[in-house]
Amino acid sequence: MLSSLMVIELAKSDDLRQVAVYQPSGENFANPERGLFIQYNPQENSPHPPLNVDELRAIRADNITLIRRIYLISEFKQSPLSDAFLMKVKADLDAARQAEVKVILRFSYNWLHGGDDATEATIIAQQEQLRPLLAENYDVIAFMEAGFIGHWGEWHSSVHNLDTNLQTRKNILFNLLSVVPEERMVAVRYTHHKRDAFDNYNPLKSLATPKASQRARVGAHNDCFLASTDDFGTYDSPVPSQIAQQKAFLQQDNLYVVQGGELCHYNPPRTNCPTAVSELKQMRWSTLNYYLPKEELNIIFQDWEKQGCLAEITRRLGYRLRLTTSELNQKTIAKGIVELQFKVINDGWAGLYNSRPLEIILRHKRTGAEYSYLSSANPRKWLPDSEHIVKVKASLPPNIPAGDYQVFLNLPDAHPQLSNRPGYSVRLANQDLWEDSTGYNYLQHVLSIPKLEPNNIRKLNSSFSLRQTGE
Repeated sequence: MLSSLMVIELAKSDDLRQVAVYQPSGENFANPERGLFIQYNPQENSPHPPLNVDELRAIRADNITLIRRIYLISEFKQSPLSDAFLMKVKADLDAARQAEVKVILRFSYNWLHGGDDATEATIIAQQEQLRPLLAENYDVIAFMEAGFIGHWGEWHSSVHNLDTNLQTRKNILFNLLSVVPEERMVAVRYTHHKRDAFDNYNPLKSLATPKASQRARVGAHNDCFLASTDDFGTYDSPVPSQIAQQKAFLQQDNLYVVQGGELCHYNPPRTNCPTAVSELKQMRWSTLNYYLPKEELNIIFQDWEKQGCLAEITRRLGYRLRLTTSELNQKTIAKGIVELQFKVINDGWAGLYNSRPLEIILRHKRTGAEYSYLSSANPRKWLPDSEHIVKVKASLPPNIPAGDYQVFLNLPDAHPQLSNRPGYSVRLANQDLWEDSTGYNYLQHVLSIPKLEPNNIRKLNSSFSLRQTGE
C-alpha cells in the first residue's frame, strides 16, 4: 500500500533538499466562506427567532460554514431601526461567532406576499444606522446582499419604483458600499444593475483593491438558479444570445468577486446534474442554498445525489486548495535562512473572495515554541484550474533555539478577532496534512536548526518571529 505522501532527501551538488509529494483528498470537509448554506428566512409577517448557538454548531458539524440571515424590517418602513432590533442583529452575529460559522446578510421590508418597501431617504438613513454594527462585526459577515429594495429585497417590484430609477439604485448601492467595511463585498441580484451603476459593461480583468475600484467589491446572487431559461428574469433578456453574453460577463467578473444564490423552482432537465454542474462551474459559484430534507425543493438535491453530482458540487463550490509538492532547502539553515517552495492548485470553481494571509509556521518538536513568517503571497490570486508556485525566503531569529522544527502552512482568517480560531482557517484538500487543534496544514517537513553562529547569519528584509511558547 502506497503512503499518502513521501518525503525524499536528495543530494544536489552539496545541497540537501527535502521534497514532499502530496496526495489529494476527495473528502468533503468544512472550509470557511464557501459551500452550501442554510437559509434563515423570515416567517410570514414576522421575523425569524434568534439564532441558536447549538443549532449553528450542528450545522457546522455537517460541514456547512455559512448561513444566510434575512431580516424582515417591515415595521420600520417609516421610522428608524430600533435599538432593540440592532441588538438582535448583534446577538445573532455573536451566536455565529461562537459556532464558527459566517453570515450572508440581507434586509428586506416585505416577504412572501410582497408589500410596500421604504423610500430612498429611509433606506439611506437605516443603512447609516447599520454602519457601526457592521464595522464591529464584519469578521463574521461573509458578504452582504444589497437588499432593501422591492419584493424580498431582491430589487424588483418596488412600490416606490426604486428598482426602475437608475440614479436611486446607484445612490442606495453606493451608500451601502460606504457603510459596509471595505473588507467585505456586496452582492446584487441582477448583473445588469452592477453594469448600470458603474456605467461599465466590461467585467473585471484582474484583482483590484477596494480603494482602487469599488467595482471589485460588487458580486452577484442569483436567487432563481436553473428555474427557467433566463432563471426567472435574472438575465435582462430572454434572447439566448444575450443571456450567453451575461453569463460570459459573470464567468470573467466572478474570478474576482463573489457569486452566490439559491434554487427556487424544480425544473428538470435544467435542474439536473449536467446543466447544474456546467453553470456552477462556468459562473464560478462560491455558495448555494441547501434545502433541508423536509423542504419541498430538496427534491433537487435528491436528484443530484441519484444522478451522481452532489458530492462534486459540495466539494467544488468556491475554492478547494490542494498542494502537489513542496521543497525545503536544508543547507541554507546554517546561515539562518529558510528557503521553501510549494505548488498549490485550486480545484474549486472559484477563488477566495475575502482576503486571507498566508503564514509559514515552525514548531519546535520538543518545546512546542512556534515561529511564524507572513508571506507576501496573496491567496486570492490562486484562481481556479491553475497551478500556483509560492516561494519563501526568510531569516531566522539569531536567538532561535537549536532543534528539530515541524513546518506548517497556515491560512487563518484575516480579522484579528478570528485569526487564532482553527474553525476559520483554510484546510487544504490533501491527505494527512490538517491539524484540527490549530487549523494548520503540516507540510511533513522537519527542519533541523543548529545553534546559529552570529558571524554566519545572513539578514533578509523578511524574517520569522516568535509566535508563542510551548510548555
